[in-house]
Amino acid sequence: MESSKDFQNNPGTAFSGTYSFLESKVSRNKGLRDSFLLHNQTAAVLERDLRSTVAFPRTIPRPMREKIAEIITLEILFDQPYEIKDPERFIETFGAFYPILLTLRNSKPWPKLRKIAKKSKEAGIAGLKILLPLIYEILERFSEDSTSVSGSEYLKGLNAGMDEILRQFEEILKETLLMWENTGSAEFSGRNFHTVKHFGEFALADAVLAFMQKGGYQEFLEKAMERLYRKIDEFVSEMEENLELFDTLALLFPQRNWSYSVKELKKEPFYVQLKMLKNYSAFFEKSPDLRKIVDFIGRCEFEPPSDRIRLSPFGKNRIQSVRFSDSINNLLPMEAAKLLNSSLKKKFYADMLEGKLLSYQLLGKHYTGPPRVKPRGPMIVLVDTSGSMHGAPQTLAKSAVLAMAKRMLFQQRDMKVILFASTSQHLEIELSSRKKMSEKFLNFLLYTFGGGTDFNTALASGLKSLKEKDFQGADLLFITDGKSEVSDELVLARWEEAKKKYNAKVYSLIVGSSGAGGLSEISDYTYFVKMETDSEGSGGFVRLIEHTEQKIPASNEAGNLKML
Repeated sequence: MESSKDFQNNPGTAFSGTYSFLESKVSRNKGLRDSFLLHNQTAAVLERDLRSTVAFPRTIPRPMREKIAEIITLEILFDQPYEIKDPERFIETFGAFYPILLTLRNSKPWPKLRKIAKKSKEAGIAGLKILLPLIYEILERFSEDSTSVSGSEYLKGLNAGMDEILRQFEEILKETLLMWENTGSAEFSGRNFHTVKHFGEFALADAVLAFMQKGGYQEFLEKAMERLYRKIDEFVSEMEENLELFDTLALLFPQRNWSYSVKELKKEPFYVQLKMLKNYSAFFEKSPDLRKIVDFIGRCEFEPPSDRIRLSPFGKNRIQSVRFSDSINNLLPMEAAKLLNSSLKKKFYADMLEGKLLSYQLLGKHYTGPPRVKPRGPMIVLVDTSGSMHGAPQTLAKSAVLAMAKRMLFQQRDMKVILFASTSQHLEIELSSRKKMSEKFLNFLLYTFGGGTDFNTALASGLKSLKEKDFQGADLLFITDGKSEVSDELVLARWEEAKKKYNAKVYSLIVGSSGAGGLSEISDYTYFVKMETDSEGSGGFVRLIEHTEQKIPASNEAGNLKML
């Protein structure tokens, strides 16, 4: 036992041990917390996304189907290999699934599927909807699929002597199913499983391990899972080609079972629409300036409260007057010139001591309270579909709207697209949690712009949407060439009132014009963009080459501010 003298001579020893203990405890707690969080996320996926797949009636008891699905989901979707600390104990619970799991882990399609799931969670879930039924079928119906009237037709292509491996595998499959049937469903609940090891003289764990010691068992299982590998390879191939499009469709049509409809991506009615999706997505990706604008619009930002702005002498934005002071920071040039003359130099120091130096009196804005956090809310996008927007501006408008829609849907934020031209041309497309007009949105991408331009109707529509419950506090984005004016003064006045009431921001994206037209009076941020045809001329794509961001305040206190 350590004496008090030893403790006094070496006090760090005790504290070091205590620190190590605390560090170990914190590490364990963090590990438990992460494990608990991962378990909850997996359970949520099983309940929300894989419920119908797991619930489909089978010979395998549902609790065991859920446990197998949990293991596969952890490995594929969350990139967390299920740790098997005691193979024998694992086999006592899962039986023949143990060699199947190890074979899957070492197969070629396995890392490909995990890679796809890492890129897209929705694609990973679609892959699980294909993979899990195939695993269940191997566990349930392998012996039925592997025999024929001619006798072991399944063994064609395998080495001689595989019939013994086939029979042994069929036997451990039967015993596995028998074990699951005889084990009460209550024993499967929770994370600890209590199963019966022996059925008569048959020891399942020993039989499975003995099967895995046989030469050629790996080749046998690879052959047994050929159909599974082929299905997964087909799925991965389709996803690699259409992953971004799949994600977009999964967001637009969340209730659709895309795992069984991947090949529909190349069929009507989606083929033409998907071609347009590809074109507009490609245009957006090669337009870095456009990406910056979309990134900025609708972001979470700190807003100075306009109702708490005061003019302060500590600000330096504005010259208010000239005054006497003892400060040299804001001297008039004529006072500083005294320092160049030996006689006037004494006068300068005398005036400074008496506080009689002529100085500028500066004022600036000062905020009397903390900034408000403007949360990420809904978005209303108003798109000018007049004839002057045909061609390159049309491509830019659709690309920006598509990019914004994908972002809003991914962030689970409501969005409304309002298409306007003349007074008789008006269409609203809502993409909200309560109403998804996905078909109309895809049709909008095929829509050819044409007609006149009426900002009055557009502003009235935007104002009406801003008052709706789901879109109160929404930011608004106008996409237009600015070739129109606002003649309705009442609409402008209502806009100013609505912006203050709902704390809304108005953005204008002006295409191919140097003026914002009637939008200049209501826009908080105006982006002027210039277009030119792609030098490569590939498919008539258009490229954004420059943009200037201008903040146009609603009041006239400050001039136009150029944003960096």
